[in-house]
Amino acid sequence: MFTYVKLTQNGITQLYYVQVEIKAGKIILTDVSGLQSKVLLAEDICELDWQVFDEYYGGRRFSFGKGEMSCQVYEAGLAVIDYLYQQLQVAV
Repeated sequence: MFTYVKLTQNGITQLYYVQVEIKAGKIILTDVSGLQSKVLLAEDICELDWQVFDEYYGGRRFSFGKGEMSCQVYEAGLAVIDYLYQQLQVAV
């Protein structure tokens, strides 16, 4: 699924357009802007410190974090947050 995320690591916050996937118990964010895609984040779901589903300006959002890293996945289509919700229940 393709959507927008805000990723904060080491005190630096950046916005990305990514492909988000759940594979083998990991959440994988791949930056798909530009000519070459690169993996921004690949974290084991069971090692995340926190996960939250909430609403943000009328759209649904999924947020998670581990240590100093935090990420917000915004709803850019109707199925993005539903996909994450269903896949996270299976993976955890």
